[in-house]
Amino acid sequence: MRLRKYLLVPWLAISIYALSSLFTGAAGMGSYRKLLAERDMIFENMEDLEALNQELEGTMDALLYDSETIKVRARELGYGDETERFVRIAGLSSVRYRETSAGTVKTAAKPSYIPDKVLRIVSVLAGLAVLLVFFARDLFSASNFR
Repeated sequence: MRLRKYLLVPWLAISIYALSSLFTGAAGMGSYRKLLAERDMIFENMEDLEALNQELEGTMDALLYDSETIKVRARELGYGDETERFVRIAGLSSVRYRETSAGTVKTAAKPSYIPDKVLRIVSVLAGLAVLLVFFARDLFSASNFR
């Protein structure tokens, strides 16, 4: 019966390693949750980029096929027809065409995790600690009976 409890030590070390790697390891649940959050952020960025692409395509089509849009855009940039005259009013902010941004590029960040080597060392040390407790308990109980 005394030796049976020593068989618990390797199983305890293995279970500590398995549970710690499941929750805090590189392929654990914590890292997976962080990667899912990064994936959602990248999908949202893709949707924003698609909306911006649609807007830019509409602007491009308008500039290609609509002469009035070209005239309005040219006036916003400060150009005019030879028959037109410009009046500048001092004190008012100038009305300029706002440039559209090209969007932002986002990449997934590396999730933080505890390295596998550290998890192995911790589980072995926990197993050794339990082994020492069992051994010390057996040693003290045997010496008390004599």
